[in-house]
Amino acid sequence: MSTLVTGEAVELSVQPAALAARALSCLIDYIVYTLVDIGLLIAMFWLLISTAELNGLLLGSVMTVMSIGVFVLLPMLIEVLSHGRSLGKLILGLRIVRDDGGAVRIRHSFIRALLWPFEVVSTGGGIAALSGLVSPQAKRLGDYLAGTLAVSERSAPVPPVQTHVAPQLHDWLARTDVSALPDGLHRRIVQFLAMAPKLGQESRWQRAIELATELNPYVAPAPPEGTFPEQFLSAVIHRQRIAEVEKARTRSARAESFRAGVDVLPHGLSLHGR
Repeated sequence: MSTLVTGEAVELSVQPAALAARALSCLIDYIVYTLVDIGLLIAMFWLLISTAELNGLLLGSVMTVMSIGVFVLLPMLIEVLSHGRSLGKLILGLRIVRDDGGAVRIRHSFIRALLWPFEVVSTGGGIAALSGLVSPQAKRLGDYLAGTLAVSERSAPVPPVQTHVAPQLHDWLARTDVSALPDGLHRRIVQFLAMAPKLGQESRWQRAIELATELNPYVAPAPPEGTFPEQFLSAVIHRQRIAEVEKARTRSARAESFRAGVDVLPHGLSLHGR
């Protein structure tokens, strides 16, 4: 377990990703990007053959531009749109966050992606592995320059937090489905709600907007117009807790019914029931 310190000197407990998990995630991403690069190069090769006389210089330029797009721009785009994830990180339950625990932005992802071919592709992961070995948080060079950290969402404990539902949200909350809420996002929302009173007003507002924007696609129907981001977050966590309690009660009732049926079944059998 590691502690991040936000800009307001608020401590946030996170679980840094293990070096082995980062390496496996990186390998998965490298295989995927390599297959994408090969597929695009083959398609471009046949396109050039069918439209013009094949030129070695032109082909080399196209291959270079294509590889830069696949190994730099594509990882950056995926990480920004997925809020710090890639296919490998999704499989292993990892996420890239800022050093203060916030979501990464374009400049963070661009710096990481810019160094990825140098750290991983050209050296077979050697430089990234060496940096991760000497770093207490398994950071690679791109993380140090971008100010980011890879964390494990599956092992991070969820802190206790008291939720509150605004009066105008009760009717909406009663018909809201939150079953699709990912565990990792749930943990980050709960962490935010737990430390929100200690944050500065501007930082608290911006972090709530970031999380509410990420949460919105997983909640149906959308909250009423005029709902504040933090109200939205607190209400959804409250609704999910209610849903979990209801599921536990249903499972318990089914188990009791099954046990009762097993107990009486032998006595209810009839030899003439065939």
